[in-house]
Amino acid sequence: MKTSELKEKIKKGEDVILLDVREKEEVEAGGDMIEGAKNIPMGKVFTEAAKGNLPKDKKIITICKTGGRCEIVARELKQKGFDIEHLEGGIEEWKKSQ
Repeated sequence: MKTSELKEKIKKGEDVILLDVREKEEVEAGGDMIEGAKNIPMGKVFTEAAKGNLPKDKKIITICKTGGRCEIVARELKQKGFDIEHLEGGIEEWKKSQ
């Protein structure tokens, strides 16, 4: 998903889950988490999904620093039946568009 598409979804108030898969230290150091996003590091996302802590009936948008990790998470969880996409370019692209 492109940054412009995500901004439009947020603007419209669409019910999406923003899942930031960066490590906690990255998020704290950057201070750049998208408002309303939930931080679950990539290493824990699959465990949380397996426990049933991520909904399959809601759109999930994964976010990381540059788009690599969030793309992997989205691809893996899509195969498990999640309605999920990743933010192309990650938080770096998001910041450029502000």
